[in-house]
Amino acid sequence: MSLRAFDVSEWGFVRFIGPDAKAFLQGLVTADMKRLVPGAMLPACVLTPKGLLVADCELYEETAESVLAVMRPAAVVGFLSAFDKKIMLSNSTMKCLRAQTAWLVIGEGFARGLPWDRLSEPARLLLGVDPPEEADMMSREEFHDLRVASGFPWFGEDLDASTLPLEGRQDAAISLDKGCYMGQETVSRLVRVGHVNRRLVALRFDGPAPAPGQKLTRGVKPAGKVTSAAGAAGLAMVPIEDEAPGTALDAGGVRAEVVALPAWPAPLSRAA
Repeated sequence: MSLRAFDVSEWGFVRFIGPDAKAFLQGLVTADMKRLVPGAMLPACVLTPKGLLVADCELYEETAESVLAVMRPAAVVGFLSAFDKKIMLSNSTMKCLRAQTAWLVIGEGFARGLPWDRLSEPARLLLGVDPPEEADMMSREEFHDLRVASGFPWFGEDLDASTLPLEGRQDAAISLDKGCYMGQETVSRLVRVGHVNRRLVALRFDGPAPAPGQKLTRGVKPAGKVTSAAGAAGLAMVPIEDEAPGTALDAGGVRAEVVALPAWPAPLSRAA
């Protein structure tokens, strides 16, 4: 498969620098910073005190005293606000890398940059350098199609400030074993209860894909709404009783079936 390059310079890139950068983040993100190692991606979320999403992000260890956080454009302001005052109480600094040239290089056989394990195809993140000359440019529409088919939820479309992380398939970004972090009480309570009231699902349409925002029904009962669509694939936030693969829904006259995505982690449980 040939390489493709997608310009992600508009994404958010924030660097935490200092002797306690990891310890500082440990008390504020859902992931266990002890699992952060060089050359690997650590998915994480930042939550409000009530456990709602501020941002989903990827964390990378650049050096022993430097951590890079990467997030989507709609999450940048909330992410910076969540850390702005708290960073002053630490021995670290926070720097937003504005005007950062950044590319995703998608395809087999490319090893430069940082791993970005969010798609159904291999992808590497390049910062501050151009993509390889042999890579074909990927359009915004082509990337959208790939990320929807891969089941990667997008903050600002599939996820927003009203979403709980367990609703938005962020289970892999959450540690149940680490100490306290912002929003932990809500997450722990939901895991103990056993489920949230709604969850993001993948859909397969039997006709023209409806526009995002299209309401879903199951019989005469409301069943959430479409959040993203690309060709025959879509993502939707539906009531928990409608999340099972094989569930048939109606999307404005188009049949939509809930399908399983192997890439999605199993819902968190204390037994896991």
